[in-house]
Amino acid sequence: MTLDRYMLRLWLGPFAGGLILVLGVLLLGRTLKLLGTVSDSGQAWFLIAELLTLTLPYFLLLTVPMAFFLSMQNTIASLQQSSEMDALRAAGLSYTRMFRSFFLLVFLLWGSLSYTSMVLLPEGQLGFNNILTKIYALKGVITFSPQRFTQGFDGVTVYVDGEDDQGVYHGVIMEDHRDGLSVIYSAQSARFDMTGNAISGNNLELHMNHGVRLEGQGADQRMLAFESYQVAIPVSDGKWQERKSSDHVTMMTPGELWQAMQQDAPGALAEWNRRLLLPTTVLILFFFALPLSITQKRSGKASSMIAGIALLVIIYNLQLMFHRQVNQGVFPGWSMWLEQSVLLLYGLYLWKRAEADRLPVFFSHVAGAVSILYQWIIHRLARRIGKAE
Repeated sequence: MTLDRYMLRLWLGPFAGGLILVLGVLLLGRTLKLLGTVSDSGQAWFLIAELLTLTLPYFLLLTVPMAFFLSMQNTIASLQQSSEMDALRAAGLSYTRMFRSFFLLVFLLWGSLSYTSMVLLPEGQLGFNNILTKIYALKGVITFSPQRFTQGFDGVTVYVDGEDDQGVYHGVIMEDHRDGLSVIYSAQSARFDMTGNAISGNNLELHMNHGVRLEGQGADQRMLAFESYQVAIPVSDGKWQERKSSDHVTMMTPGELWQAMQQDAPGALAEWNRRLLLPTTVLILFFFALPLSITQKRSGKASSMIAGIALLVIIYNLQLMFHRQVNQGVFPGWSMWLEQSVLLLYGLYLWKRAEADRLPVFFSHVAGAVSILYQWIIHRLARRIGKAE
């Protein structure tokens, strides 16, 4: 028990510090994006605080596994650099015994993140969209936050990557499911204009350039490439209705999402699997922490931490890619589980190899290469700083 408490103390400080730091950066970035949307309101900072609170479930699903993994790597690397790991191994302790407290910890985190993903995440998404809907209705105009899905009107979801000084959006994706059939538009650029009058009503006109139109799913999917395309969406100026959880799969409760999945609703299967699989990331990272952190002492912590960050990038990009493919009907739903299972099994395999002191030689070569690259970068930076002085 003394060893378990010691390990947890070594881990807890970096975990708390890393979590607060990463969350702070994410929340600051989101604050800057929201400030332009709510700055006209007399309660701008109150609205921003409420919106940030509603985004916390999503941010926690991303940052908790990262902070857990990197702080565990830091703990293992510190023990190795100080030769404490060698002493424990010489005393006959296995790696599994050394880090047994982390087995319980990782399952507690997995359970907490599962509740966050299945319950708190859709509740936060619903509340976030309702507040934005009220803000847009009061302003009388429609704007789109870069790198965020906007569901401000019924049956249409819009994503934009960014906006230039002329008000032209770039990297635009729009899903139109008003008629029960998902139609996806992807365009390099687009301009959004409000048109209409009191008699005919208001329309949001999308003038898209250089893109494709996808209709249907799987083998029945049809694609149309276009140089320019225009879509008109009826909207109610200042009279937007409050969003309901059933309006979009990202806001559905687990029960609603299950029913939508049984009815083959677009994206329901992908969203169901995404919510279940996101928390398992912490399990995968746990088993990779040991094999990626056991490096030669001369390499220091840098090589293991760089390898860990590279693994994080790979895992999250794989998850995003498979989710998109399943959402578009290209891959079956079980492919998301296959991807996570392969990573988990490989992590278990590497843990067992590390336990037997038989890690693949590839890991030593990579660690050495990363260490040399790190030292070269530090040396070049030191020389430049010296010249500048």
